[in-house]
Amino acid sequence: MRWLFLGLVSAALCVARADARELDLSYTIYFGGFSVAAVDSTIKVDRSAYRVTTSARSLGILDFFFPIAVTSEGAGQLTGSGVKPESYRSTGTFDGKPRRITLTSRDGSVPSVVLQPPRDPEKRDAVPEDLQRGTIDPYAAVVSLALTAKPTPCTQDLQVFNGRTRTDFRLFHAGSDSLKKTDYSAFSGVAEICRVEYETLAGGYKKPWFGEDKTDAVTRLWVARLSPGGPWIPVRLESEGRFGSLVGHITGASERIDLAERTLLKP
Repeated sequence: MRWLFLGLVSAALCVARADARELDLSYTIYFGGFSVAAVDSTIKVDRSAYRVTTSARSLGILDFFFPIAVTSEGAGQLTGSGVKPESYRSTGTFDGKPRRITLTSRDGSVPSVVLQPPRDPEKRDAVPEDLQRGTIDPYAAVVSLALTAKPTPCTQDLQVFNGRTRTDFRLFHAGSDSLKKTDYSAFSGVAEICRVEYETLAGGYKKPWFGEDKTDAVTRLWVARLSPGGPWIPVRLESEGRFGSLVGHITGASERIDLAERTLLKP
């Protein structure tokens, strides 16, 4: 669940489609009060296509005991009927060991998947083909949220397949909140609150490190527009589980529209 935030931080993918829009977003993630990860995203959108690139790296005590570095990218088309994902790639190291996922969407069929290392049947079950059909990759899900015509993106059901795991996400509107800029967060203003529920249907760890994949953790996501009529951008995340609280804050944001650049948020 904590890596859902890597996709959700890219949810700025652009309700208002300019000819060329590019967004840079930065976040810091905390666990138990300690900074454990830094996330940076670059999002490019034009009238017919999107591309998202996100890099994440572990910090502090997490980096000392379990170093993680991940770079992921999603790309696809924006059509009159919605988002059409084409490719998703994730490359990184977990505890010093390389990992890679390549997911290529194919119309009317299950996606093509390349895993490195291959799935270990003792640790994970395979995702059946019938559960792969009709799904979208993590970044396509994020784009769908941002492109919603609804007053808030917090009323969505998403069926997501990332190459290893098949998960259903359900978002519910939980009101609004007025946030203030702090030493942790660069955002100040009114944000909509999304309550997030999820269920892993297939492909999860048979013996998860942090308990069952479907948990009773309380997860909330705050989203806001940083400019009038602009895209929905995640500005805060809270997830409370049995081992502590995970909190994410936005630390910076800038955008370029048709080569004109401006700062939206700064520390």
